[in-house]
Parts: sequence; structure tokens; C-alpha cells
Amino acid sequence: MDADRAAALVREALAEGSTWLPYERTAAILAAYGITILPAAVTHTGRQAVAAADRIGYPVVMKSADPALVHKSDTGGVRLGLADAAAVARQYDTVAAAGQTGRGVLVQRQVSAPVELLAGLAHDRLFGSVVLLGLGGVRTELFGDRALRLVPVTDLDAGRMWRGLRCAPLLTGYRGAAPVDTAALEDLVLRLGRLAEDLPEIAELDLNPVLAGPDGVVAVDAKLRLAPVSGEPDAVTRRLRSAGGS
Repeated sequence: MDADRAAALVREALAEGSTWLPYERTAAILAAYGITILPAAVTHTGRQAVAAADRIGYPVVMKSADPALVHKSDTGGVRLGLADAAAVARQYDTVAAAGQTGRGVLVQRQVSAPVELLAGLAHDRLFGSVVLLGLGGVRTELFGDRALRLVPVTDLDAGRMWRGLRCAPLLTGYRGAAPVDTAALEDLVLRLGRLAEDLPEIAELDLNPVLAGPDGVVAVDAKLRLAPVSGEPDAVTRRLRSAGGS
């Protein structure tokens, strides 16, 4: 992990007044902590998107590069399974129009895995930073299957988080399916915990979906929002609050 590199990127963004970070800067912060995210090309014209897709290889996914856009699938901000240049060119304007003007469109290789998860961080005024893990994809809000832990996150916490999910059987080989690499999943949770400890300025980080399979885990989409912090809550008081104390 390169904590100094990540901290410098955060300081730079805050000095610029940035809140929701563009994909490239988000990816750079995550990379500094060894968190794998699927590479994406940021494009601003249909011609650039076609060139990126030709380079990446078909089929590709296009999605709005606007980091503040919520529910991209519901607003026309995502197009899956684009199999050729004509499909990319035809869909570009629709995808770009779902986000703010000038944000552009991300082009990624289309990948799949047996299980889609959600992982991320949130910073709470009373509790400090919280690490989240749960069932991901477009149904994440419908099922609400998720686990939360305050930082610092231990290796025991990381294991208990995925084991406590209702979807845990999907991770261990449900009905003969190959089990997910849960060691890689725990490693992701621990890296997120360290990121949250080191950089409480991360007000919100959403990795959804995180594709989990026998060969590891990879985040396909990432949204990161920064906010200045004046100080972290006392650790003992924070844990008392989480247990229902005052």
C-alpha cells in the first residue's frame, strides 16, 4: 500500500474543491491501497468510444462517467453487451446524456462472475468510518443484505462480515457451483478498512458491483466522494454508541 500517494491525491482534490471524484482519480486512490478495479477508458465523443472499444475488445460496456449519477441502470446511463463498433456509436449519445454535460462515457470490457457484491465505506459524524459489504448489483436495495463494521477492521471482522450475509451460501459453492475466493474478499475488506482509517476524508465510497469468483474479486464500478473532517470521534465512545449506549 502507498498511503502517502493516496493522501496526496485526496489533499489535491480537496484543495480543488472536488467532492465526487472522476473515475481516474478514484481508481488511482484505490490502486494505492491495492484495491483492484476494472480498467476503463474515459471518452468524450462517439469516435473516442469506438476507438476505446476496438482497443479493449468486444463485447464492451458503456456507462456514464458522471460520478454523482445514481441508479445508472434506471436512467439510461449503462449499456451492456455492445458487440461491435456500430452498437457503441449508436448508444453513445444516450449514455452520455444520462449524466452531467462534459462528464463523458466510460468504456470497459464486459466481464462476469458467479456473484455480484457491494463493498464500500461511509463516514458518519458520530461513528466515524464504517466498512460495508453486501449483496450487490441492481437488486442491492431490494434485498438489503449487508454487513457493517466500524474501523479498525480485523481479519476476524472480515471473515464474519461475509459469513453473516444471507447470500453467504452463494460464496461457498451453492448447489455445486465453484466457491468464491473468500480469502480475496476478506483481503478487499481489510484494505477498505485501512483506507478508511488513513483517510477519513472519504465520506462515501461505493464499489458496485464487485464481481466475486473462484479466481478472485474485482470492482467493476467505483464512486468516491470526499468531504473535509474536523476530527474523528473518540474510539471508546464510538463503540459504546454502536452497542446502543449513550
